[in-house]
Amino acid sequence: MMNPLNRISEAELAVMKILWNADGPVATGTIHKDLSEQLSWDRSTVRTLLKRLVEKGAVEEKKLDVLCYLPAVSEKDYRDLQTKSFLERLYGGSAKKLVASLVQSDKLTAEDIRELREFLNKGGGRHE
Repeated sequence: MMNPLNRISEAELAVMKILWNADGPVATGTIHKDLSEQLSWDRSTVRTLLKRLVEKGAVEEKKLDVLCYLPAVSEKDYRDLQTKSFLERLYGGSAKKLVASLVQSDKLTAEDIRELREFLNKGGGRHE
């Protein structure tokens, strides 16, 4: 069965970014204010997106003085899932093929390559 987090739309991702950057639960009005400034969305659009995210299990509702929302999944977990899905779909799960593609298409600068070498030489952030 497909993970519902794989189906977060670009619009829903805009909502998630606001929640991830918050220090706690965020009121609907605050989310609407941020998104109306960025994207000119009305309140009903924001409510619809929040409802969908709750149904997908990506967001939790919390009733304080007003209805507030907080992420049910961390940005890191979401990013990791999307990266894995992307690698599977486009590169058969091979990170090596992805990096080779970036190098061959001149998308990596010499500085990027130097930083990647340094990162990999240090163990790539793996904990053994």
